Amino acid sequence: MSTTVNRTAGCPDEHPGGPAAEVWRYGILGALEVRHGGRPAALERPRHRAVLTWLLLHADRLVTTEQLVDAVWGENPVATARGRVHAAVSELRKTLRAGGSQPLVSRNGGYCLLTEGATVDVVRFRQGVDGARRLACDGDRAGAASALREGLSLWRGTALAGLEAPFAGAARAHLEEERFAAQELLADLELSLGRHQELVPELGAVLDRYPTREGIAERLVLALYRSGRQTDALAVVRRVRRRLGEEYGLDPGRAIGDLESAVLRGDPALLGAPRTGPRESAAIPAGPPERQPVVPSPGTGPSQAPGPSPALDPPAAPGPSPRSVAPQFRPAQLPPAVADFAGRCAELGELQDQLRQAAGQAGGPGLRVCAVTGPGGIGKTELALHAAHRAAGLFPDGQLHADLRGGERVPAAPAEVLAGFLRALGVPAGAVPAAAEDRAALYRSVLAHRRLLVVLDDARDATQIRPLLPGSGRCAVVVTGRSKLAGLVGAHRVDLERLDDTEAHTLFAGALGPRRAAAEPEATAEVLAACAGLPLALRIVAARLTVRRHWTVAAMSARLGDHGRRLDELRIDDLAVRTCFETSYRRLAAPGGRGRAPDPARAFRLLGIAPGSVISRPAAAALLDLSPRQADEVLEHLVDAGLLESPAPAHYRLHDLLRLFAAERAAAEESEAARRAAVERVTDWYLGGLVEADALLFPGRPPAAAPAVPLTAYRDDRRVTDGAAGLRAVG
Repeated sequence: MSTTVNRTAGCPDEHPGGPAAEVWRYGILGALEVRHGGRPAALERPRHRAVLTWLLLHADRLVTTEQLVDAVWGENPVATARGRVHAAVSELRKTLRAGGSQPLVSRNGGYCLLTEGATVDVVRFRQGVDGARRLACDGDRAGAASALREGLSLWRGTALAGLEAPFAGAARAHLEEERFAAQELLADLELSLGRHQELVPELGAVLDRYPTREGIAERLVLALYRSGRQTDALAVVRRVRRRLGEEYGLDPGRAIGDLESAVLRGDPALLGAPRTGPRESAAIPAGPPERQPVVPSPGTGPSQAPGPSPALDPPAAPGPSPRSVAPQFRPAQLPPAVADFAGRCAELGELQDQLRQAAGQAGGPGLRVCAVTGPGGIGKTELALHAAHRAAGLFPDGQLHADLRGGERVPAAPAEVLAGFLRALGVPAGAVPAAAEDRAALYRSVLAHRRLLVVLDDARDATQIRPLLPGSGRCAVVVTGRSKLAGLVGAHRVDLERLDDTEAHTLFAGALGPRRAAAEPEATAEVLAACAGLPLALRIVAARLTVRRHWTVAAMSARLGDHGRRLDELRIDDLAVRTCFETSYRRLAAPGGRGRAPDPARAFRLLGIAPGSVISRPAAAALLDLSPRQADEVLEHLVDAGLLESPAPAHYRLHDLLRLFAAERAAAEESEAARRAAVERVTDWYLGGLVEADALLFPGRPPAAAPAVPLTAYRDDRRVTDGAAGLRAVG
């Protein structure tokens, strides 16, 4: 039985035999493996293997030649690197050409490996993990565990085994982290299903591979304890403590220390919460009747706990109180803030005032939420973390942090985030409820008498955020997001725009070094203009100059001066302005509803080729060939998405770098005829305005041009039926 990637449904499709047997199969969860119809492809040269692996890591996405050069040679490419990349791609095409198809295609000066209809083990693994999370949130823990096991079975060893390219180490570590997270999730599910005895050898093997991973150690301790092996459980804690001390000079975290204490005193909470009635979603039970845990007696050794009759449901029992389930753990999850934070003085002061007021109200009637919004790369996370670190002392019970992955195709599920928060607050894995609403209720209960600061980074929308909000006014929440998060009613809003010249210079000089920036003031000013006040762009340029000590700022300015290559230059390692913009662009909703619904992605593309820096709503209606009402709808949608600015009512503009990106997408996705027609429509509209103004100023003068279509065509709810119609010069 073979499996092909179904891009529409986002899950594997099973095809027993038939044409699917001839699909390409790619594997990177182990040594690189490429097969077609069961036959391995010949890829002997290390460079070819490195190029193909990089393309697989970025499957179905455009990869530029420069990215491939950096991936294969790092910071010191050979003079002939570009030619060697082209040669490697040419050889790969010969290898991958089968059945008349060619999955490796050239696009816009780069390459794209198409995997539609192919199988890619890392894609199947991630689909399995995502599917497991959805099943777990729906209460199907057995199905979720099965999906995770199927996904983990795709691993054939260490990811990218044998690959020695510069990018391999970081990519391998990232993939291994994904594998580790899946193993932790599987352990939590199996514990909740009462399969602790079967889980012991598996967790022991994982801990052998990751001997200092406290999360795995905690789960192994819990599995051993529930299996009646209290002594072995304590031995695991001692082993982890010894390894951390010997290798890093560190003590274990508070979570595993508290777990050790709970084992020593035989805390019944370690066995999992009892059922609260016929519905099991209030808390994950310790297991079905036939798998009731063995309860160790602290003084006399293990003894079998009496369990309910297999023939009858157990009587309803009150669930554990929040304090018994979650002892007073103090999480400190804030990621580090950048040391050279600069600018945003007004916004930082605004956030600090809000957090001080929240800390001072100490249990007031309302929760204080601060929403920091703005386009990608504008510095939302930096500002939020800087403010959170400064205010951390005002919240003595700790700080929680979550990356909500709002820009990814599959954002973080609230239930998944809640499970992590509850464990960080001291709730044992087995006591975390299965249902999302029950997790949210327990989360609010645990925080009811605590003063915590919660930071939710990169939120997609208010729907994702609401379950993660504490119920107590003792806490405060800082949220960041690219969209306006308009659904967060009552939130204090801090909307970030581009840095002004002074702030941009301060940030750039601080990141590069004041002396180096001051030595070339004109070139520095040109770089600042090219970056257009976008903090991400400024940091990338400074980072590139920092690792290229012999480059001058003027040399960097010259590279940025080429508008066609500017976005190519604004990237280093895994940071890229184009990638940041692509994330927001992919999130634009496709047109829906009946009739001619405006497409926000197409509107964004065409705005990138519109003449002028600011465009009015009627002019945009002409550009997009929409009625004023439709134009207003789609333009405001782009404003809410953080891709368009509105400096005045009914007037709009794109950030300079977003304009370059939009023009790129227009060149890639719109035909030349469509681009020409759009520019002609808006140009004709402007010319029509001049003709109308001339007639008002000089009523007796014959017009030099006559509008073929009156200006009112884009001023009411009618649209131009002939998109090519417009003003044409006469006589």
